[in-house]
Amino acid sequence: MSGRQREAYGEKKGFFQYIRSLQVVDYRVIVSVAFLMMFGFLMIYSATNAEYGTEFVVKQILIGGLGILAMIFLSFVNYHLLAKWAGIFYFLSIVSMFLVRVPGLGVTVNGASRWIMLGPIRFQPSELSKPAVIFLMSFLLVEMGKNVRKLRGLITAVLPGAFSAVMILYLTRNLSTAIIVAGITALMLYVAYPNKKIYILMAAAIAAAAVVAYIYFVNVVQQAHLAGNDFRAMRILAWLYPNEYLDSSMQSRYALYAIGFGGILGRGLGHGVMKYYIPEAENDFIFSVIGEELGLVGCAMVLFLFIYQIWRILVISRHATDKLGSYLAFGVAAHISLQVLLHIGVVTSVLPNTGISLPYISYGGTALLIQLAEIGIVLNISKQIPGKKIVIQGMGENALTDEEAKRKIKAA
Repeated sequence: MSGRQREAYGEKKGFFQYIRSLQVVDYRVIVSVAFLMMFGFLMIYSATNAEYGTEFVVKQILIGGLGILAMIFLSFVNYHLLAKWAGIFYFLSIVSMFLVRVPGLGVTVNGASRWIMLGPIRFQPSELSKPAVIFLMSFLLVEMGKNVRKLRGLITAVLPGAFSAVMILYLTRNLSTAIIVAGITALMLYVAYPNKKIYILMAAAIAAAAVVAYIYFVNVVQQAHLAGNDFRAMRILAWLYPNEYLDSSMQSRYALYAIGFGGILGRGLGHGVMKYYIPEAENDFIFSVIGEELGLVGCAMVLFLFIYQIWRILVISRHATDKLGSYLAFGVAAHISLQVLLHIGVVTSVLPNTGISLPYISYGGTALLIQLAEIGIVLNISKQIPGKKIVIQGMGENALTDEEAKRKIKAA
């Protein structure tokens, strides 16, 4: 680094200041993750301690510890090196989903075949598809550049996410994960190529598909249920007609009761009642436990932490040193945003019950490991942003902004 570059970074403040400026992460992201994880441990214990004691929360803490180690490790691995393995990682994510169909490995729980057993460990392969699609799309968008605006480039960019979503639906029947993967693909494509005409056509196609799906589920799936008892069809029908399918809509109805009972301030931590009647309260419906025990205030606090974290990741995306880092960080923000929206939508009955966890908070090892690994990549992107240390510390009147530091470096 030249003398003028060192001056741009504030080298006059001393050697150690310069060393610290090279290894900077956005600590506000780390703080938001820590608060959400600790809050998750607390809510998992509250939801399960009456029946299981500390069993669930201890498992989640151990998995969280492994996730933190993965986050720290990935924060020191240059994301450019990881991007070179994007294709292999994507291929492995697709292959791993076939394992749920292998006898002796695949596990079926509540009618859903989404897991594989590796000794004492139960793993959900479809979760790998989220970071795999983010990495491969980021790599492809950078490689194609302006060619993404051509029809061939557009198809190339969309194909990995679309194929992954189709395989998730076909192999694991996991609608929620398929929706998230498709949503990540659409949002990342919009950032790379913000052409309104394409997305108006996509919105029209989605609206038409929704109308067809509604007619299908009302007229055809109901008959299929009467003949074969398809639990997925029942979830849709229970969402459309909750009073006619009381058993199948029980989770959603009780979740609404829990939120309603919580009111503004809630019944108090550990004093919730509906969690004893809601299946998977510690996982797919953890937000209802938060609503009952901590009320509207607790729900608002959780939403604030998520919004704050997503905002900080988007800031990192905006100031990343290259497009690859920008796309990767944006993809992670899209993943977290979609998962939070879908979870809350299901719990509040805005969406049909698709079985989706709340990031960092719900019980579930695979999802937590993936989320923390993604944050590690975001932190690595953050560390490579010029002038970040000066902005965070605000070194007096002579502090440089990101843009000023970049301009001085280019001039040097």
